[in-house]
Amino acid sequence: MTGKDVEQRHEDQLKGSTDGGGIKGYLLHRAKPYLPPWLGVGVVGAAGGAGSLVWSGDPGMGVLLTLGSVALTGSTWWAARLTGKERRLHSAITVAAGSAWFTSAAIFGPAWDMWFVGGIVAALSWNVRQVMRRDPDGAKTASSDGGLLEKIGLAKAKMGQAKVEANRVTVPIALDAGTQTNDDMAKALGNVASALDLPATAIRYSPSPDSARRGELVIVPMDMLDEIILWEGPALPGGSIADPLVVGRYDNGDPLQLWLPADVEAARNGTHLLIAGMSGSGKGDGALNVLTEIMSRKDVVTWLSDPKAFQDFRPLLPGIDWAVEAGPGTEAMVEAVQAVIPARTRWLGAHKYRSWEPRCFGTQNDPDHSCKPDGPCGCEGMPFLVAWFEEAANTLRALGDDTFTGIAQEARSAGVAVVVSLQRPSHDQMSTSTRASLPSVLCFGVDRRDEGFALPDTVLDAGASPGVWGNRRPGYCYLVTPGVDESLYPSPARTWRFTWDSVSLMETLATWAARHGAKPDPITAGAAASVVGKAYTERARHEEQNPAGGEDQEETSVNRLDDEDRDIDPNEELPDALPGEEHVPFGQPAGRDLSAEEARTVLEDILVEYENEGTMVIGPVDVMKHGERLGRKRGWVSGELQRLLVEGRLAVTSKAGRYRIVPAMADA
Repeated sequence: MTGKDVEQRHEDQLKGSTDGGGIKGYLLHRAKPYLPPWLGVGVVGAAGGAGSLVWSGDPGMGVLLTLGSVALTGSTWWAARLTGKERRLHSAITVAAGSAWFTSAAIFGPAWDMWFVGGIVAALSWNVRQVMRRDPDGAKTASSDGGLLEKIGLAKAKMGQAKVEANRVTVPIALDAGTQTNDDMAKALGNVASALDLPATAIRYSPSPDSARRGELVIVPMDMLDEIILWEGPALPGGSIADPLVVGRYDNGDPLQLWLPADVEAARNGTHLLIAGMSGSGKGDGALNVLTEIMSRKDVVTWLSDPKAFQDFRPLLPGIDWAVEAGPGTEAMVEAVQAVIPARTRWLGAHKYRSWEPRCFGTQNDPDHSCKPDGPCGCEGMPFLVAWFEEAANTLRALGDDTFTGIAQEARSAGVAVVVSLQRPSHDQMSTSTRASLPSVLCFGVDRRDEGFALPDTVLDAGASPGVWGNRRPGYCYLVTPGVDESLYPSPARTWRFTWDSVSLMETLATWAARHGAKPDPITAGAAASVVGKAYTERARHEEQNPAGGEDQEETSVNRLDDEDRDIDPNEELPDALPGEEHVPFGQPAGRDLSAEEARTVLEDILVEYENEGTMVIGPVDVMKHGERLGRKRGWVSGELQRLLVEGRLAVTSKAGRYRIVPAMADA
C-alpha cells in the first residue's frame, strides 16, 4: 500500500465517523506506533518504585543490580552490531540510563524528578527517530539494504527497487548528492563482493550517462559459464558479413556477438578488432570462433598472416583468399593492404557510398549507386575485406607501429576490417596510438598488469577483471565493441570450444568458402597486384592439406622406411588375406567399417526417416542417436550436415546448429 492509499484511508475514517468514538479510534490508531517508548518509561518507573520497597539500603543487592545493568547495556551494544552506528549508540545509552536509574531507585529511593524529565527526553528521542524514518514519497532509504552500503563505506547512498531475473539482480543506486560519485561506487565493488561472499567478477556497476551519482549495481551470484559448449558450426552460413558474428554466450545466456562493418541506419561505426589473452586463456579458440564466422559469410574476403605456420587455422586455408607466414609474405600483405585502401575508397565514393554496406557486393544495377551520370553502371561489386594478423607482436615490431596505426585509421572507411591477435596487450608490444585505433577488443584472461591496456578504464571501473581469470578460465572473456549495449561490456562471456572433432567441420566450411564465398573484386585485386606483383597474383592456393610441403615431405617419408620395406610399391594393392589370417589394425574391433560413401548413404536414410515421421528440424545430436549405424564421430556428422547444407538438402534455421530438412521431392 502506498503513502497516498494510507492517507486516503485515514480521510475516509474521519469522514465516515459521526461521533467522538470514531475520532478517538483514529487518534489512538495514529498514536500506537509511538507508544512503546512511553510504556517503557512507565514500566521502569513502576519497577524502581517497587524495588525500593524491597531492596532499599541493601548493599549486596546494589552490587548485583549494578552488575546486571552493565551486562544489560553490553548485551544491547552487541545485539545492535548489525544496525547503524547511530541506532546502536542510541539503544545502548537508553538502556544504560534506564538501568542506572532503576538501580539507584531500588537501593537509595526513587528520584522522581529525574525519572520524569529523563523519561520524557528518552521517549521523545525515540519518537523523533520514528518520525524521521517515515518517507512520504515512498523512496527506499539506506536501511533497506540490510547495512550493505554502510559496510562498504557508502552509508548515505540509497538503493532502489531491485529487479530480479534468472541469476541476475539489478539494483538502482542513488549516491549521496555532493559527497559521493559513481567513482566511489566503482572503487567499492571489491568490498561489495566481499560482503556478499562472491567472486569479484560477479559484481558490476553501470553508471548512468546522465548523472554523476546514479547507476545500477548488477549482481550475478552463480557462474553460468562453467559448462563447456563445443563449437557446432557457424551461426549464419551464407549470410552477410553485416549480420552479427556469434562467437559465444554471456553469463545470462544471451549470444556473444559483434559486427565489423558500419551501419548508418543503426548509427554503428565500423570497427577493427583486438583479440588478447595470455597463453592458456582460450584466445586461440576465440580467434577460431571469429574467423569461422567471417568465412561463413558470402560477401567477405579474408587475408591472413600467421607466423605460427597456420597451426590453428590450417583446416581453413582453402577458404582464405591469401594466407602468408611471417617475413616477406607478411610484409607484402601489409603493403597490399595499404594500397587497396585508397583504391577501395575511390570506388565507394564514385558509387555514392559513404561506407561499405551489403549493397556494395554484387553487380551495381542501382541508378542511385552508379558511377555514370545516366543510369546504372553495371560495375562488378566489392566484397568486404578482413585483414587478419595473428600473433602480431613480432609483426608490429618488425614493421613498426606507425604502419599499423595508419592502416587502422584509414581502413574502416574503405570497407576493410583489421583483426590483430596477440598474447600480451601491453606498452612493450604495441604503441598507445595503435591500441587506440583498435576500438573493439575481445579480451580473455590476462596478467593483472595488462588489464589497463586491454580494456578501457570505464569497463574496469564497472567491475571487469580479466586478470582474475589468468589462464585458469579458458574461454572466459569480455567484449567491448560498437553495437553492443555498454552495460554488457563488464559482463563475462565464454566462447565455444574447438576440439579435434571440429577439424572435419572446419574443412567443410573452408570448402564452402572456396566454392561459394566472395572472390576479390578487380579494384582490390588490381591494387594489390600493382604493388606486390606475383606475391599476390601467384599466391599459394591451399586446395589440399599438405602441412610439410610437397615432394620434400614425400621423399622424407620414403627415407624413413625400414630397409626391408623400401622395395614395396605404395600404389600396389595388397593381396587378400588368407582365411583365418584377417588382421585388425591398431587393435580396432573386427568387422568391416563403412566407407565414406556408405556412411553418407546411411546418413541420407536417417534424414528420410526423420522426414517420414514429421521431424523436419534436426541437429548433430539427433543424428548421433543413430551413431552405431554410422560408425562415425560427432565431428564427421557436423561436417556432413554442412555439406548437405551447401548442397541444398538442408536449410538454415534461426538457431545455430539446427537445420531444416528440405523435402526430397522439393529438393529434386
